[in-house]
Amino acid sequence: MSEFWLRKMRTFFKVHDFNKDGYITEEEFVGMTRSLADARNAAPDKKEKLVNAMAKLWRKLVKAGDPEINRMTPEVLIESMKQQLYDPDFIVVLNDIVRRMFELLNTNRDGHLSLEEHELWWHSMGITPEHCDVRVSFDAMDTDKDGELNFDEFVRAFFDFLFSQDETSPNKFFFGQLVD
Repeated sequence: MSEFWLRKMRTFFKVHDFNKDGYITEEEFVGMTRSLADARNAAPDKKEKLVNAMAKLWRKLVKAGDPEINRMTPEVLIESMKQQLYDPDFIVVLNDIVRRMFELLNTNRDGHLSLEEHELWWHSMGITPEHCDVRVSFDAMDTDKDGELNFDEFVRAFFDFLFSQDETSPNKFFFGQLVD
């Protein structure tokens, strides 16, 4: 994998290491989703399905580490992602999560994410303006330039972030500025 892809995975790690202790735990990984669902006043059944999907993703990712420890370092996450990226079951889990996440973020239920909805998501993930300008990320994902993110644009940006090794991709800012 390229250094560029490794930087994206370290960025993914940094965003999900909510307490910044150098590890991602299941509590952080799934708990951030639970907190976001609570903040968005998600219906209990929608919250439960999203939390369960995140827990399933966690179980798939932790396979590369020691499941007894139940935490990941950046190195374990990167190794796990390398092993999982082209697994069809992993892709199914990711598709489920990104669909449910989009529905949760789309608070006004109009089928699009506004800049404000995107900004609220970043804020809930701890991504601040010091990390990256939310407008830069949003505009990069808004490929049809209508001022909103439709579901296809959101999904494309998410998967491009995880899979692409194209350094010119505007979706490299999906989770904020890349770490060094």
